[in-house]
Amino acid sequence: MCSTCRKETRRASSHEARVTATYGLEPGEFQALMEYQGGVCAICRQPRQYRLDVDHDHKTGLVRGLTCRLCNRRILPGAKDNPETLRSAAAYLEHPPAVQFLGLRYHMDTREVSDE
Repeated sequence: MCSTCRKETRRASSHEARVTATYGLEPGEFQALMEYQGGVCAICRQPRQYRLDVDHDHKTGLVRGLTCRLCNRRILPGAKDNPETLRSAAAYLEHPPAVQFLGLRYHMDTREVSDE
């Protein structure tokens, strides 16, 4: 086996051993879950160039899925893992209260102009 293949094999087996020891995933389950999720973050649905994080509930230890670093290390902690906060954030983005109260107001003209 060449040094490049040996290094890749060692890195993969090291990751698998760490995932097994830390999260209790059996060998192959990380990759199977990645395939089940379509190779993308379970939250933002974006593909990443780097390996996804194993997201888990810090109180119960429940493995929830594979997420990108932004979702796992910023969005979920920012919402304190509270589903209601995340639903509220989605509703806020879909129906901003300022638009409902003031109508469409832009603080700077950055809107794209349509040719139609």
